[in-house]
Amino acid sequence: MRKGDGILHRAAFIVIFTLLTVIRLSCRIATGAFRERLYADREEWRFIALRGLFGIPLVAATAIYVFDLPWAAWSSVRLAGWLRWAGAGLCLAAVALISLSHRSLDGSFSPTIRLRRHHRLVTSGPYRYVRHPMYAGYLLLFLGAFLLSANWVIGAGGVGVILTLMTLRLAGEERRLAERFDGAWLAYRDATGAFLPRLRRAPARTDRGMRATEAGSGQGA
Repeated sequence: MRKGDGILHRAAFIVIFTLLTVIRLSCRIATGAFRERLYADREEWRFIALRGLFGIPLVAATAIYVFDLPWAAWSSVRLAGWLRWAGAGLCLAAVALISLSHRSLDGSFSPTIRLRRHHRLVTSGPYRYVRHPMYAGYLLLFLGAFLLSANWVIGAGGVGVILTLMTLRLAGEERRLAERFDGAWLAYRDATGAFLPRLRRAPARTDRGMRATEAGSGQGA
């Protein structure tokens, strides 16, 4: 691979994650999420520990890659140029999905599993087809980031964080949503897939006019 190609890949990586950061920050500012604690009450210690286990190497590897520091060559893998640009395409698709999910949340957003007083059940936008589009978006993002950066630590760390959310946090999120929305949630759950659209969707029994937010549904990554 030519050195110039590596510079272009790194520049694309920086632009994509800068765009994602702007989207996330604007949403947090609009919803006052900065005032919330990092972890909600009753967050499992296993979730906190695993998120740190994967998250710390992810942040470190990302900084090392962005600043092109030489001592981290051991984390690089050889990938064809076209495959790395395919990773950039996956990242852009993921950012678009995350952005659409934020818009569907209509300005109400929580990075934890805590339900706010004004939370309502989201059934519009990407949530019309899947219950947790942000989790799906972030998984796609870090798969693409691995290909684009050709750095296995970035890929493993990012996927590890998202899989931790998808396995350890998801049950608590859906339990709280079921407690809050009862039959409407059950009907919505039966009509949608968790991360991928169902091939044959059952007729949705939720009120089509009902819009708003779903706490922590992929937002906590």
